[in-house]
Amino acid sequence: MSYVLLLISCSKNESKESLPPISAPVANPIKEVIIDWDEYIGRFQASERVEIRSRISGYIDRVSFQDGQNVRKGETLFIIDPRPLQIAVQQAEADLLEKQAQQLRAQSDYQRVASIKDTRAVSQEEVEQRKQVSLAADAQVAATRASLNLAKLQLSYSNITAPISGRVSEDFVNAGNYITGGSANSDLLTTIVKLDPMFFYFEGSEADFLKYNRLDRAGKRQSSRTEKNPVMVRLLDEKSFNRRGVMNFVDNEIDRNTGTIIGRAVFENPDTELESGMFGRLRLLGDGEVEVIMIPDVAVMASQSQKIAYVVIEGNKVQARPITVGELYNNKFRIISEGLSTEDQVVVGNLLKIRPGMTVTPELREIQFELDSTTLL
Repeated sequence: MSYVLLLISCSKNESKESLPPISAPVANPIKEVIIDWDEYIGRFQASERVEIRSRISGYIDRVSFQDGQNVRKGETLFIIDPRPLQIAVQQAEADLLEKQAQQLRAQSDYQRVASIKDTRAVSQEEVEQRKQVSLAADAQVAATRASLNLAKLQLSYSNITAPISGRVSEDFVNAGNYITGGSANSDLLTTIVKLDPMFFYFEGSEADFLKYNRLDRAGKRQSSRTEKNPVMVRLLDEKSFNRRGVMNFVDNEIDRNTGTIIGRAVFENPDTELESGMFGRLRLLGDGEVEVIMIPDVAVMASQSQKIAYVVIEGNKVQARPITVGELYNNKFRIISEGLSTEDQVVVGNLLKIRPGMTVTPELREIQFELDSTTLL
């Protein structure tokens, strides 16, 4: 029995040793000149947003829009009951006529005494008195005319129009309700947002801010405060950065609490596909054209907290090479900052069966590099 088991064991060992080494697809890292982009996360925001409040108090007579529709600048949104205001205008017009009549009488009295003052038929005191009465009548006419203009202005406020073109929200106060107006605490009636163009706000670190300043001073990349640097953005469900815009604002200080600074880009939105509040990932021009070494991202492995790549060395042995990785390029290639050269043979396939120290049969492959479309901007 022992003799038979020994024969079986020997047979298994001989079979295991006779197995050929595992094939390992390998490739040399590629060196390419690419445009460096920095990525940030942010949200879209309407380029203009207006809260619609009434300048006068009164009852809402009519709401002239559908919730969520697009409106044009000057289009009527709400109508406040104008009848009390119309009566105020009529009263002011009547007051003006009365004051104008008093003005004519005062002017006539003054002209009459002024024409005979040289004959000494009237005293100089009476002439001065009639003159003052005439001037006071002129002032009363001016004041009453101002009151009439104010009444007409108040009447015009009964027709609340859109101050900008954009998309209106719902009517927060329905027809028939009384509203207060004319102050900072006036009732909010609705809001309008302008969706074309759209702003994209994001926050950059202090380190990024310093980097951009130094690039500007070195003449390699102009500051986004003075130059409309190109940007791209992709939405939550998009794979590529196909939406193009430009930078148009960088804040004037770094936030002391977060150590970040706010940047803003602007994007055209003629079809209003972009909505205020949408999340997005933005690419901002970084160092410009840089030469980098890249390998397929699938060849990057993790060993605890260290990133590694399997490299075939002398004797076709597999070595775990520590590497320093950079950004993911074109969703396929990983930029390698340190650890590899273009002469190394990096294992790019059959990775689940390969371990450090194994002897493998390398099969040289050529990395099919694809230029990122964003480099064509």
